[in-house]
Amino acid sequence: MPAAIIYLRVSTKKQEQRNELNLPAQQKRCEDWCSSQDIPVLMVFQGSGESAWKTERPTLEEAIDFIRKSKGKVTHFVVQDSTRFSRNVEGKAVASAVLKQLNVKLVSVDEPMLDDSPMGKLAGTMATAFGEFYSHNLSSRVRYRFQHHREQGRWLHQAPLGYRNVQNNGKTLALDDSAPLIRQAFEMMATGGHSSDHVRNLVTAAGLRTKKGRKLSRQAFSYTLKNPVYCGLIAHKGRIYKGKFPATVSEELWQSVQDALRGKRKAVPKKTVDESFPLRGFVKCGHCQAKLTAGNARGRTKTYAKYWCWNKECVKPVGVSREKLEADWVFFLEYMQPAFDALVNVLPILAKANAHKRIEDAEQRQRQIATQLSDKQALRASLIESKLKGELKQDEFRFMADMVAADIAQIEAARRQYIEEAESALKLTGDTSRTTIPAKALWASAHLTDKLTVQSALFPMGICYRTDIGFFEPPTHELQALVFKMLLSSVGEYEGVEIKDGRDDWI
Repeated sequence: MPAAIIYLRVSTKKQEQRNELNLPAQQKRCEDWCSSQDIPVLMVFQGSGESAWKTERPTLEEAIDFIRKSKGKVTHFVVQDSTRFSRNVEGKAVASAVLKQLNVKLVSVDEPMLDDSPMGKLAGTMATAFGEFYSHNLSSRVRYRFQHHREQGRWLHQAPLGYRNVQNNGKTLALDDSAPLIRQAFEMMATGGHSSDHVRNLVTAAGLRTKKGRKLSRQAFSYTLKNPVYCGLIAHKGRIYKGKFPATVSEELWQSVQDALRGKRKAVPKKTVDESFPLRGFVKCGHCQAKLTAGNARGRTKTYAKYWCWNKECVKPVGVSREKLEADWVFFLEYMQPAFDALVNVLPILAKANAHKRIEDAEQRQRQIATQLSDKQALRASLIESKLKGELKQDEFRFMADMVAADIAQIEAARRQYIEEAESALKLTGDTSRTTIPAKALWASAHLTDKLTVQSALFPMGICYRTDIGFFEPPTHELQALVFKMLLSSVGEYEGVEIKDGRDDWI
């Protein structure tokens, strides 16, 4: 007596919602055929989310296993059409051979011409080949569109922790309420003074949860720290794309965390704002152009103030005492005095020419600082809330609260510094009655903020130093190129002369 099993399949959730391809529609079509042929249905197998391209499908294997255990009771294997059974010529051939060994006939309800005749076998092979072509072609088009969107910086997948999916001229990401906690986790890891588990426990206690409201596992937290999306980058198959969505942390901070996780964290330079070391962060190593850091190195009997290159990859890192470097700097200022005198008359003009850009830069830095300050304040409020709910222990709360308070103080100090630098720059460039810039005397007697302003005004790209040749200028100077162009204009010799960045190109 003939009997049948019905096999249903959809590849995606979207197909489940389509009337012509969803599982209930397939089942009714197959049941109607069995009813018209007076063939009873023994079992219905539903494969949801199974691709017809794959040869290994759990539901199909389960259906064939049922046929084997039925010991000859099943005579028909019914599908709505051949694409429900397979879109892979090789895979279909293997599965069809198995059904033939079990004396089971494959029936495609919507394709009655696919029988055991030579023409029917040819039509069946062609139908499967067309299905395979359709699958390959669709996959190629989808990959192209995804690649195009990645190159445009769009994020097309589910938003990672700390982000939410939004529509802004296409799919992209926006920061959510948990972003400050993730940023705090990166900042703590970058110091190299905390283990991954310690940081995870702290931010979890402060309220960080997965999208489903669960606590982060070690694997999830590790993946979060290693994911370049948090510094605004999209990684795919070994390639990196710049994302058009806000970064949670800077690329430098993200890289510092990767170094810390690998145990190869580079020494982080200290802040440049220090009265004792005014050239820190301004002078660059003459071999690798990394900004020199500074501090007090301990000797056997006393400490020595010095500047040094912190880049471990530098082939010949600079290391020099504070007295030597600053004495060479003062000598260099005296040596360059004639050049500064030539520059003085165009400083007010230059200030006006750069006024708009300077104002924009200042406003952008103020907005960045305001955002950082807002994030830290929100994090502090989150810590207090977690403490009141009993989710955060007293020692954990005090540890993180002190760290956030220190961050807020540092941000506010940076804001004051920017304001002082802007005011000092206006004083330096606003006096049109000056006929000279006493660079050596000005730098030697000035306040720290004024020293920094003088340094950045004369050498906005910083200046390089080597112990064997002293100070020399880095290869590009956009500001000095503009000054040179204006000097030529002032003497009537500038007529379409191309001004390049390299100083050697000026001569």
